Amino acid sequence: MKTKELIRQLQEADPSGEIECCIDNADIFFVERLPAYYDGRLQTLKRDKNGQITGAKVISKGDKIKIYPLSIQEHFLDNPELEVQYETDNEFAKEWLEKERQKAKDIIEEVDKDMRAKGFIKQDGN
Repeated sequence: MKTKELIRQLQEADPSGEIECCIDNADIFFVERLPAYYDGRLQTLKRDKNGQITGAKVISKGDKIKIYPLSIQEHFLDNPELEVQYETDNEFAKEWLEKERQKAKDIIEEVDKDMRAKGFIKQDGN
């Protein structure tokens, strides 16, 4: 999808520009322009005038706009104590996210333990 089409669809879906956007329910962290070949060649789908997919294309020349999502559970790896506000009565959602927080803490602990064992981190934390 070209940038102008993405902007058109976003403005059609939210003329006020005030609704949160997401990718697979994750927040959009940032947007970057890159060469089409960077971090893997760009893949696009060809569509007919009705929007039906008719083919595909792999592109390595030119540029692409890459949208980077960042989910709460991914950010837990940087900050497992991240404050999370809930605007839901769904207890399952809260329990699930707290399990994800604990998984991140476990990963951080395991990596730290491994780094200490290999001598990359001294026992006193430095």
